[in-house]
Amino acid sequence: MDSTTAERRYRAFLAAAQLRYPWQFRCPGGPEDAEGVQVDVPPGWYGVLERLFEQVEAGMPMAERHGFRWRRLCARQGMLEVAFDGLRDPVSPRVVEARDRAAVTCEACGYPGARREVAGRFAVSCNHHFIERLLHGHPQGESAARHWWDTPQPGLGNRTPAAYMAAGPPSEVLIEQALRLAMPPVPTLEPAHRQRLQAVWPVLDEALGEGLRSLRVAEFNPRARRGGTLIALVAGSADASAQAAAVTRLARNGFSDLRLRLVAQSDLVAPAAADDPWACMLALEASVSLSRAEPDQAFLVR
Repeated sequence: MDSTTAERRYRAFLAAAQLRYPWQFRCPGGPEDAEGVQVDVPPGWYGVLERLFEQVEAGMPMAERHGFRWRRLCARQGMLEVAFDGLRDPVSPRVVEARDRAAVTCEACGYPGARREVAGRFAVSCNHHFIERLLHGHPQGESAARHWWDTPQPGLGNRTPAAYMAAGPPSEVLIEQALRLAMPPVPTLEPAHRQRLQAVWPVLDEALGEGLRSLRVAEFNPRARRGGTLIALVAGSADASAQAAAVTRLARNGFSDLRLRLVAQSDLVAPAAADDPWACMLALEASVSLSRAEPDQAFLVR
């Protein structure tokens, strides 16, 4: 969808919502120059918002509509952000439902999808649009991505990716090839960089315990000397609460510049089917290993 078509579709969606549910977009009794409602969601989520507006219309008593207004309805890193003024009890459960629906709805087309990363940016995508995002992130630019798209590939039965995609839903084989295509360069660590990063080991040992198997670093910019993606390979499943605890410990010990990703070792067998395909492929194709180091743990912040 080109930018002009997308803009027209957005304006039509917003105008229709404001006409059908005018009281949700203005605060009766407020100043005429009151700040407008901020609506910034991708086309695939228009249906999510339309259902939210309809549910609030049905559930909000007429006597309670005075003072209600949406303030912000925005997409941020693959999540729906919602803010509003007015009575919360009839609205908050509907907002939670809308956020849950958005989390599994492709931002581009509205079909089922998953929240996945490409080069530091998260979005909810179906497999088709996930591949498109990967191609847009090709390190060598659009022409290189287009050349690959139109060139027969041995791993695809000597068909072009374009023909392979047209024949049916994207397979894990095609997704993995697109992932490899979008990978950044393998980082080169100078001794000072490596020494600093090795100090992460005891920090994560404290947070993850015996489940931590190995550490790798990717997306590291040696000119900046800091930053990058830290990939912790763990036994069993990658637990979200464990990751949150580990991120907190990293920040307290001076590693807030590192993006931590937990990857189950079993996911490396089929990265396209994993919850975090980008981090899995980084671990396989575009990262370097950090050997274990044991600095004085008395200096660690708990």
